[in-house]
Amino acid sequence: MKINPIHLNNLRNEEHYQFQTEFKSLVDQSTPLSLNIDSDYASYLLHYAEEGEALNLVRKSALSDELPDADHHRNDILHGMFDAVKSASKHFKPETKTVAIHLQVLFDHYSDITTKPYDMKTSAISSFIVELTTTHASESSALDLNEWITELQSANDAFVNIKNNRYSEDAAKTQFRMKAVRTDVDTWYRTITERINAFITINGDAAYKSFVTELNLRITKYSNIIAQRKGRNGKPDTTPLTTPLVN
Repeated sequence: MKINPIHLNNLRNEEHYQFQTEFKSLVDQSTPLSLNIDSDYASYLLHYAEEGEALNLVRKSALSDELPDADHHRNDILHGMFDAVKSASKHFKPETKTVAIHLQVLFDHYSDITTKPYDMKTSAISSFIVELTTTHASESSALDLNEWITELQSANDAFVNIKNNRYSEDAAKTQFRMKAVRTDVDTWYRTITERINAFITINGDAAYKSFVTELNLRITKYSNIIAQRKGRNGKPDTTPLTTPLVN
C-alpha cells in the first residue's frame, strides 16, 4: 500500500486548498508524531496558512471586477435621465415643455458627466443630485425625475462602496501570492507523502493503513474532478491557476 500520486497543479485554487485542508485534517486525526512527519508537517502548516491568506485575496479581488459594471449602471441611469428631459422638451403640453427647456440648462452643464474619471464622476453626480433636489426640485418633480434621482443616488453609493472595498483589499495585500504559495505547499505535501511511502517500504503499512486508505479516497475524488473537467473540454485542462472554482 502506498499513497497514490495526484496532479496538484491541475486543481483550481478552491479545489487545491480544499484538498490540502482535507489532507491536513487526516494528518491531525492520525497525529503527525505517529506518522513520523512532525518536523516536516510543521513546515507544511506555515505554507498552508499562507495559501489560505492568498486565497482570501483572490476571492476579494473579484470586487475589482464589479467596479466597471457599477460605473456602467450609473451611466445607464444618467443617459435615461438626459433622454427623459430631452423628450419632455418636445412635449405636447406647453407647461411641460417650458419646464424641460428650463431644466435642460442644468443638464447641458453636466453633459460630459459620463466621460469623467471615476472620482470626478462620483463627485459630479453628487453635485448634480444636490441641484436637482434643491434649486431645481420643482422642475424635477414636474418631469417625474424623482425616481430617477433616487436610483442614481443608490447607484452612486453602490459604486463608492465597491471602490472603497477594493482600496481596503489593496491595503491588506501581503507578499504572498497564490501561484508561489501553492508551489511551496505542494513541495511540502510531496515531501511528507514520499516520507510516509518510504516508511511503508521499510516498516510495512500497519501503522499507516488507515491514514493512507482515507487519503487515497480523497486523491481519487480530486483526480476524478480533474478527469471530468478534461473530458468536458475534450482536451487537457488549461484553466489559469488564479481562476476560482465556481460552484
